[in-house]
Amino acid sequence: MARRTRQPRSATSWRDVAHRNRTNSRRGPTAGTVALTAVRGYGRWVARSPDTRGLANALAVLYPLGEIGHQTGADPLMLGAFAPPAALAAWVGTHKKHASHRYSATVAATAAAIPAWLATAAQLGIVNLRTLLAYTISASVTWSAYTWSDVLKQRRAWAREQLKWDELATAAGLEGSRLVGMDDTRLGVRFRVDVRATNKRASQLAGNGKGLAEDIAAQIGLPAERVRITTDDKHAGIIRVLVQMTDPWEGPVLHPAMPAHPDRATVPASREQIAAARRSIKGTPLVVGMDPDTGTDMTVTLFDHEGGHHAFIVAPTGSGKTTLYNNLIEQATTCTDVLVWGIDLGKGTIGRFWGPALDASAGIGEEKKALAILRWARTVVEERSKDSGGKNHIPSPEEPVILVFVDELDTLTGMHSPIAYEAKEHVEQIWRRGRSAGVELLTASQRGVQQYTGSKDPNANADYRIVLRMKRASEMGNAIEDWEGAGMPNMATYARGVKGVALVVDGENTWTAGRVRDLSDLNAVEDLAKRRGAPVATLEPAIAAKLPGYADRHRTPAHTGSRTGGGTGGHTPGHDDPGPTAARPASGGDGFGVDPGDHDAVDRLAGELVAEVEARLRDMPEPPEQGIPLADLVKANQSIKVPDDAARTILDLLTERGPDGARRDELVTALDKPESTVKKWLAAMRSHDLITRHGSTKAARYYLPDHHPDNHTQ
Repeated sequence: MARRTRQPRSATSWRDVAHRNRTNSRRGPTAGTVALTAVRGYGRWVARSPDTRGLANALAVLYPLGEIGHQTGADPLMLGAFAPPAALAAWVGTHKKHASHRYSATVAATAAAIPAWLATAAQLGIVNLRTLLAYTISASVTWSAYTWSDVLKQRRAWAREQLKWDELATAAGLEGSRLVGMDDTRLGVRFRVDVRATNKRASQLAGNGKGLAEDIAAQIGLPAERVRITTDDKHAGIIRVLVQMTDPWEGPVLHPAMPAHPDRATVPASREQIAAARRSIKGTPLVVGMDPDTGTDMTVTLFDHEGGHHAFIVAPTGSGKTTLYNNLIEQATTCTDVLVWGIDLGKGTIGRFWGPALDASAGIGEEKKALAILRWARTVVEERSKDSGGKNHIPSPEEPVILVFVDELDTLTGMHSPIAYEAKEHVEQIWRRGRSAGVELLTASQRGVQQYTGSKDPNANADYRIVLRMKRASEMGNAIEDWEGAGMPNMATYARGVKGVALVVDGENTWTAGRVRDLSDLNAVEDLAKRRGAPVATLEPAIAAKLPGYADRHRTPAHTGSRTGGGTGGHTPGHDDPGPTAARPASGGDGFGVDPGDHDAVDRLAGELVAEVEARLRDMPEPPEQGIPLADLVKANQSIKVPDDAARTILDLLTERGPDGARRDELVTALDKPESTVKKWLAAMRSHDLITRHGSTKAARYYLPDHHPDNHTQ
C-alpha cells in the first residue's frame, strides 16, 4: 500500500483559514461584528451632540443604577448628603466660566439631583410605577432645561456660524482658517479668524486684503468696500474681517445744533440755555464726526493734563474743510476759558460767519492784521513762558487758552504768499513753543507739502493730523507717514462717492475714520454765531497791554453802526459784551470806542495808548553811530527786490523739475536776464526760504525746499 506524503501543518492551516474566511464572507458578518459596528456608530452619533444626546443617555443609565443601591442596602442618608456639595461645586465652576445664572442653576440642580435620586432609589427601589413616573418627569424637565439654556443656544448658534464661515472661507480661498470669535457691530459683524493653518501670515492677508475682501464680499453679495481686513493687535496669527451688512453712508451725521429735518427751523436758544451749555476746554474732547462701524464719536482733544495740542488738517478743495472747521469752532466758542482767533486770507469764511463769537480775525486782503494776530500769539507764548518757566498753562476765564485757526495755510506761509517770509517765523515759534503756554494752532492746507505749509513743523509738532477726502492716493504719504503700515484707510478711495469723510490721527498714532457732522449750512452757522455772542473769557490785562492794536480789534466807526464785510471779525453793537476792560474796551458811537464825557474811559484809553507806544518802541534797534546814505539804502533795496513775474518763472521751473532741480545758467536762460541780476534774485529768494541750493560751484543746483537732496537722504 502506497503511503501518502503528509502536508506540513502550517500550510494546511493557512489554506483552511483562507477557506473559512471566504466562506464567512459569503455567509455575511457575524453577530459580534454587527454589534461592534452598531456600538461604534451609536457612539459617533452621541459624540456629535454630547450636550443633548450625551445627557439623555446618562439619564437613561442613571435609572437602573438606583436599583443597585437598593439591592446592596446603601444608606440613603449618606447618598443624599452629597447633594449640597455637588450643587455648590457645579454652580461655582459653571458660573465662573459662562457667567449665566440660568445655565449654572440648571447644572447645579442636575448635579444635586443625582445623589438625591440614588438615595431615593436605595430607599424605595425602582420596580414600582410611582418611582418610574417621578423619575421620567424629573429627567425630562432636567433635559429640557439644560438643552434650552442660554449657553446651549449660544453653542448651537456658534456651531452654525462656524459651518457658515467654513463654507465662506473655502469659497474665498482661506482653506484651513478657523473662526475663533465673532462680535456684532453697529452695522454688521466682525469675525476673528485664526489663519495659522493656511500657511499665510496675517499681515500678508491684511496687506493684500483688497483681493480677499472682494472675494468675501462677492460671496456675501456686498460691495467690496464694505468688507475690510486688518490684523489683530493681540495675536499675530489672527485677522479681523469686518463686514458691514448695512450701508454706513445712508444719511448724513446730523449736528446737534442743526434741525433734524431740513424743513424744520432751528429754535433759537435762550440766553439761559447758551449759558448752561458753556463748559471748560480742560479735558473736553471736541466731537467732529462719527465712526460708522461702532457709532462712537470721532474726537479731537485740544487741551488736557499734558497741555495743549496742535492740529494739522490736510483738505483739498471740496473735501469739507469748512464743515470740519465749523464743528471745531462751534464747540470751542462754548468754552468759558477759550479765545478763538481766526485767519482766513483765502476766502474770509471764518471771520464772515463766526465773527460775533471770535475774539479776533483776519480775512481777505488783511495780511497786516493776520501778521498782527500771529505776533499777538507769539507774545502771549513768550510772556506766559516767562511767568511759568515752561510749565503747562492752566486755563481759566481770566487766563484762557487761545486757539488760532488758520485756513488756506498757503496764503499765509506758502511759497506764493507775499507775507510768508515774515509769517513763517511767527508760525514756527507757535508750533514749537505754544503747547505749554496754551496757544494752539489749527491749520488747514490743501496739500501736506512744504510749498503749502512753509516748513516741516506741522508734521513734526501737530499732535492731531486730520485728513479729508484726497484726490490722489500719493498725497496720503505727505500728510501721514507710514499710514499703510498702521492700517489706516486710503482717503482717496475710502467710502467712494460719500462727502464729508475724515481720518483723525492723534499723537499716539491711534486713528478713527468716519463722517464729519453736517454743519455745512453757513446761514445757520451765522445765526448760531450771533446767538452765541461774544466770548466769556478775557485775555490777561498785563499781556493785552503788550499787544499792539489788540484793544482796537473790535472798534466800529460811528457811521456804520454794525459789522460789515466778510473779512473783519469782532462784535457788533447790540451783542452782549463783558464790559470795558483792558482787554476789550467798550464800543462807542464816536469812532474812538469811548464816550468823550467819560473821563475814566478817556484816561484808560490814554494809558493804553502809552502802553502801546512803549510796546512798539521796546524792540526797536538802537540808531547807528553813523547814518547810511540814502543812495546806498535805495541801491540795497533794489538789489534784493524780486519782480513777481521773475519769481513765478523760477518757482514754476523748479516745480516742474522736482528733485532734478536746475542750474543757475538754466535759470538765466529761462529768465532771459543778465546773470548778475538772476544771481541777486536767487540769493534773495534763498534768504526767504523760497528755494534752496545744493553745492557751491557753477554746477550747484537750485531746488524747492521739499526737493532738496538732503531731505531724501536715508
